[in-house]
Amino acid sequence: MILRNMAMVMEREREKRELTKKEMARLCEITSPFYFGILNATANPSLQVITRISTNLKVPLQELMMGIKSSDG
Repeated sequence: MILRNMAMVMEREREKRELTKKEMARLCEITSPFYFGILNATANPSLQVITRISTNLKVPLQELMMGIKSSDG
């Protein structure tokens, strides 16, 4: 479930920024195969990796992991 949400949010952010999947992986500081693993729900990212993706995308952890946007006014 978490990987599905991560994939959805990451793809939304990638499209919004008009990046290729390779560029998105680079932005997130992960390899392209690992990025595809997230998209295919076969990767097993550590909390450290999830946090780094969240930070680099400027997306709150809650939104990245649960697909829930925060409502901060």
